[in-house]
Amino acid sequence: MGSRAFSSRAVGSRRRGSRRRSHRPPSGTPLGSLIDRWLEYLPGIGILLSSVLVFINSFFVTRIVIRNVIFLERTYMPAIIYLLVSSGYYNSYMSFRPLLVALLLLIAAEAIFRSYHSKTLATGQYLVIGFILGSAGAIYAPALFLGALLPVGLFIFRLFDIREWIAAVGGWMLPLFFSAYGVWLSGGDFLNVAVECKEALTTPLALPPAKLFSSFEWTFIGCVAVLFILSIVTFLGRSRSYKLKPFKVYIFFIWMLAVSAAILAFVPCRSLYQLPILAIPLSVIIPTYFNSRKPNFISNFLYALMIGCAVVIHLLPFFL
Repeated sequence: MGSRAFSSRAVGSRRRGSRRRSHRPPSGTPLGSLIDRWLEYLPGIGILLSSVLVFINSFFVTRIVIRNVIFLERTYMPAIIYLLVSSGYYNSYMSFRPLLVALLLLIAAEAIFRSYHSKTLATGQYLVIGFILGSAGAIYAPALFLGALLPVGLFIFRLFDIREWIAAVGGWMLPLFFSAYGVWLSGGDFLNVAVECKEALTTPLALPPAKLFSSFEWTFIGCVAVLFILSIVTFLGRSRSYKLKPFKVYIFFIWMLAVSAAILAFVPCRSLYQLPILAIPLSVIIPTYFNSRKPNFISNFLYALMIGCAVVIHLLPFFL
């Protein structure tokens, strides 16, 4: 009797485990699967590393803003905006890879901006930039679409030289080649990486169900949307006062926002865990509105409403 009960419990646990594995989104590449497998055994480490990455990314994006003089006034608001947009989704190991991709994206963006000052051929520099963006895709499959940043970065910050374009594309493909080569060395199919990436990108994921405090979430989203529109209007109104490089940097982040928003809205594998990627261009664009004028009732109200909604969204679950 006891052995039968034990075996039934074991079968039930195996079934539950298989259901959990079947509902886990496909990682896409061997490196992504390896990271997930490691963090599944140590979920606390994943949460800790994700929490650290949130703050590293927020300071990194602020440094990019300050170094490239995107605004006419120095500001530390990008760090606050990044924390507000992305900090709600680092409570499980699944958030580690998107946050790591966001850090790689920031490193690649800063390298692209530095290439603007280079008067010599930048094939080696763009080989590294392409490799960084390709590594992001090798870690997190949806980040493969971020390769669309490469041609825009080359077009805006460099003169057209086919050698730099070839170096950038080659660098972007190297991490996927190394992944496929590693699979082949271990006895697998060389082309299986492409199949797994396709599966990861085309597997629909259900968004989280509506919560009791969803009204605060929609208010926060609406506030961010309004501030984005006001910031774009402000940027267009002050565009003549920008120097050429800050203007190009701003255009690059608008394109980054378009690409990351398209991934979040239209790609079947969209997930709210991708918000740390979307938070990068938002944290650069939104402060434009606040830094262009003296504080007034409207700007103070929108700022307080955004922070208040974020506090409620993050703290209310602890009291439910």
